[in-house]
Amino acid sequence: MEATQHMPLLLQPIYKEYIWGGDRLIHEFRRRLNPGIYAESWEIADHPDGRTRLINGPDAGATLSTAIARRGAELLGRGRTSATFPLLVKIIDARETLSVQVHPDDDSAARFGGEAKSEMWYVLSATPDAHIYSGFKPGVTPADFAQARAAGTIPALLQRFPARPGMVFHTPGGRIHAIGAGCLLLEVQQDANTTYRLYDWDRFDKNGQPRPLHIEQALQVINWDLTGSPVAPIQPEEARSPGHSARLLLSAPHFHVEEWTITGPARATHDGNSFLILFATHGDTRIKTNGQPAMIIPHGTTCLLPAILDTFTLQPAMPAGQPSRLLVARQP
Repeated sequence: MEATQHMPLLLQPIYKEYIWGGDRLIHEFRRRLNPGIYAESWEIADHPDGRTRLINGPDAGATLSTAIARRGAELLGRGRTSATFPLLVKIIDARETLSVQVHPDDDSAARFGGEAKSEMWYVLSATPDAHIYSGFKPGVTPADFAQARAAGTIPALLQRFPARPGMVFHTPGGRIHAIGAGCLLLEVQQDANTTYRLYDWDRFDKNGQPRPLHIEQALQVINWDLTGSPVAPIQPEEARSPGHSARLLLSAPHFHVEEWTITGPARATHDGNSFLILFATHGDTRIKTNGQPAMIIPHGTTCLLPAILDTFTLQPAMPAGQPSRLLVARQP
């Protein structure tokens, strides 16, 4: 067994330029990027539309799918045989409101095509007036939608929720939604990139043309019954070990996400049935694994822990007494 398998893996993000994006990745996360629009940073991705490459470890320079072909269950988890990485992790910077859109769920993707895409958002920061549009208002019917489409009033049919730092929104496939202007989000989702636009706020692309809509496909996959609140309830923290507490953010069929607070040297263990994805939401965190030098996970950085790395130590890399926090995602 290569000792280098027992180390956190860093990946080179892939940046996407869309008309609604901004520049907060540069200013809030100290990313060394040229001036420009950075709507999305694909932090961990193994999709035809973007494949992140490993920066360190025995497979440095390779894509995730190449590393999986070489390492298999050592990377993914016991009994897991996927040829590609099952989750996609993004940072989304919405300077403007995104289109009103919907994605297929597992059932509708199987029946009508496209890729199933359920997702969750963690609000990293938000302007005071930032909102999330999610789900139709109760009682909205396809006939109501047809009328609103003709009148250009689709947003009036949608539920609207304030977005505040630390909030978690769950958006399963089939739920109509739009990310509002002013939101900076971490997204954990199925490895998919199928999006059906229903409304794009009457704006034009850089060539002066409206972006295409996908009304017929969207109507096939909308779940009209998804009208409840998408906001995940706040759970109490649970002490896991000295210096380490955790709270559940969301447990869904495709991903399980927790928030870990690190107050001192903390030994963390897991069962090795899944990889772990760590994203530093508050402050810098030092991570130490057996046989490897300690590494720093800087604020705003994502790293991947192979499933075989089932024991490690975390510690705030902060001024004395200041905790650090991580979002931790895995497959259920």
